[in-house]
Amino acid sequence: MSVGKALAVPGDSIFVYDGSFHGFLCCVYESVYSGVVPALIAVSGDAPITLYAVNEVETDTEKAERVLKSISKKISSEARNLIETVFLSCLKEKELLMLKFLLRAFREGGRLLTRLGDPDVAPLLKAQKHLLGEAHLLKGFVRFADYDGSLAATITPKNFVLPFIATHFTLRFSDENFLIFDKTHKAALVYQNRRREIISVDNIDFPIASEEELQYQAMWKRFYNTVSIEARENPRCRMSHMPKRYWENMTEMQD
Repeated sequence: MSVGKALAVPGDSIFVYDGSFHGFLCCVYESVYSGVVPALIAVSGDAPITLYAVNEVETDTEKAERVLKSISKKISSEARNLIETVFLSCLKEKELLMLKFLLRAFREGGRLLTRLGDPDVAPLLKAQKHLLGEAHLLKGFVRFADYDGSLAATITPKNFVLPFIATHFTLRFSDENFLIFDKTHKAALVYQNRRREIISVDNIDFPIASEEELQYQAMWKRFYNTVSIEARENPRCRMSHMPKRYWENMTEMQD
């Protein structure tokens, strides 16, 4: 992929793609070779009503791979990692922000990443930090329940963290079968017979927990309440270490 045409100017159009990472890379390809920066990049089905011309960008694996290789070769492996991570984040208008970063980085090289306060760099680094931070927290906040010998849990993260917590849980529960359902992004990490996979799923109706499982949950709640020190209770401090938005899926926080 040549970077000689990476200079692009704002255009009166929006790009619409299929929501996949390869689809986004094809939007980058389209921008580079058309010389146009779209006003917006939207996922098909979620594109707003607009007076701008709509450019439906088709996903082409060959074009996507060319862009991906160019990011590593012309910018850096760190830039590729940044783009792959931020794409899974909850950053608003992330596609357009990533596109603008890449267009500059193709011209300026990897040194652009050292400019931490640059308006084309800072939002991406912040989004990456937010995603990785949430993934780290969820390694400790996921609560499993036993359903006939298989473990299952529900999470509601802001970012798509399943790829970043998969290795942790497969190593921790290597001899178990388990499932982590991401209710926010309608996806699930499934580990069965020592094989793991992330699948799309709209909803999962878990069966009623067994009496034994309910007893274990009750014991965990009792332990949590027993070790707490009432005289030193500090709700604000607790929420700083265990954000309230995770409580809905944590056994010890249920009535």
